[in-house]
Amino acid sequence: MLRKTTIIILWLGICATVGYLSPTLPLVKDIIAIKTVNVKGTDKFKEEDIREIFKSQNWFFLTEDYVNEKLKNYPFVKRAILYKPQIGQVDIIIEERKPFAILNYKGKSYVVDKDGEIIDDKISEKYQLIKINVIDSYLSFKDIISKVDFIYKNLNINPKEFTFSNGEIAIINENNSTLVFSLDNLEEEVKKAKVFFAKNSIANYSYINFSFDDMIIAKK
Repeated sequence: MLRKTTIIILWLGICATVGYLSPTLPLVKDIIAIKTVNVKGTDKFKEEDIREIFKSQNWFFLTEDYVNEKLKNYPFVKRAILYKPQIGQVDIIIEERKPFAILNYKGKSYVVDKDGEIIDDKISEKYQLIKINVIDSYLSFKDIISKVDFIYKNLNINPKEFTFSNGEIAIINENNSTLVFSLDNLEEEVKKAKVFFAKNSIANYSYINFSFDDMIIAKK
């Protein structure tokens, strides 16, 4: 019985070794090599980029996690979905990050998406985005973008610029009205603003401050 068990263990070991090494054998390597890569969802990759990503991989062992790890080097990629429709062919569907705002932070400017991830640090006229100025804030990139997104979703306004300073958010709307909220009580102050705007048009005011507990300061 012991001898039979030993033989089985040895046989399994041999099979495992052969299976592990087989992709390096010339014949097997040629069969499972990645011969065709189709990238969909973006036109930003160059052919040499794709070759570099897959140069040390074979079709059999390629995983979606591996592809996403490699694509972290490309800021415009949010995630990739991997399909292997047949041996030797790889299809990759790219979900691109979408520019949301120009973030001005500590003397530098970045194009960021709604997750607060930096897409580009070279600002050009092609980016017609809202501006977010951070003069003084304890918040991270992602927390700043989260506050901006919260205001977008809850107030029917068209802001063109946000400024974070001294615990407050100052918003310049499309008609150049200025709205002010505090960071620490933003949710309650946005509720207050919704009630105010249900009865008053933002176009009638040049300045509205919602950051006080018991009052709203407004200037026409």
